Amino acid sequence: MTFHPILKTHTNPAGHRLRRSGIKNILGTALLAAALLAVACSSASLGDAPTSPLDQLDGAKIGGPQYSAVIITTDLAVGPNRVVFGLVDRQGMPIRPAEAQVSAVFLDPEAKTAEVRATSVAHFRAWPVGNQGAFTTQLSLDKPGFWQLNIETTTADGTAIMARGAFEVKANSDTPTVGQPAPRSVTPTLAGLDSIDDLGTITSANPPDPDLYRLSVDQALDSGKPLVLVFSTPAFCVSATCGPQVDVVSQVKEKYQDRANFIHVEVFKDPHLIEGGRPVGGTVPAVTEWNLPTEPWTFIIDDEGRVRAKFEQFTTAEEIEAALLDIL
Repeated sequence: MTFHPILKTHTNPAGHRLRRSGIKNILGTALLAAALLAVACSSASLGDAPTSPLDQLDGAKIGGPQYSAVIITTDLAVGPNRVVFGLVDRQGMPIRPAEAQVSAVFLDPEAKTAEVRATSVAHFRAWPVGNQGAFTTQLSLDKPGFWQLNIETTTADGTAIMARGAFEVKANSDTPTVGQPAPRSVTPTLAGLDSIDDLGTITSANPPDPDLYRLSVDQALDSGKPLVLVFSTPAFCVSATCGPQVDVVSQVKEKYQDRANFIHVEVFKDPHLIEGGRPVGGTVPAVTEWNLPTEPWTFIIDDEGRVRAKFEQFTTAEEIEAALLDIL
């Protein structure tokens, strides 16, 4: 599900391919977050802070929490964020109620306090691959540092689920920030091909939608129309959601192609040149220009060329359409 350009990658137990130089930092972040959670939640000075629901669950102290949240979003920063997470039980089996109540708690290790700074409702969104899916919610996070996500929900059979997960909020997003001008990337188009039959040299989508490769990103930004832009690699996506994500963008395009532009950027150069099951050409320059840490990513850009919404990981047609309608 995860890639990074240029540097060699490894695969972690969750299937993420991580930068060699980034593994230590990512593991360190996770360990530090866990330590901060332990300090904050055990402090006697948290009398006014919400107690962890997990402390009240039977067996929580034996074998780990009964339920846990897995934070999927990797690029969380101060400001509005789309947070994606999963819920699993102690055996790692997914929990999938229709919705859940979410509280974002800021952890202050120096003051040894925990403060609820945002609340929202998360909705489960099924992915069109296998029997998979994740919860998504919008949270405005106003401080950099370590946070805790508290989740409460009830399954269809009446089982109460209370879980939490730790995450870090950065001062600034790695990817283009909402409100900023979109990078003017020059991306592969049909114009650079001898015929439409050569689309396989610029996309691993099968079959490809030619409409998604008629314009380069820089050309679309000059067109005076909004842009729906998806970065993905359908044939090589570890999460298997990249192909469906491109299909979703094509579906939205059918409704709005007269009012907006739609582009798919294949993550890899020359995706038809493969050795050992992987493309050999590296990533396209736009991946670096947009500083993408994972894939797929979908961006909504207004007619002035500014990023108005962005989505990490699989995003439904309803989410994309709603963000597009906000600027049409």
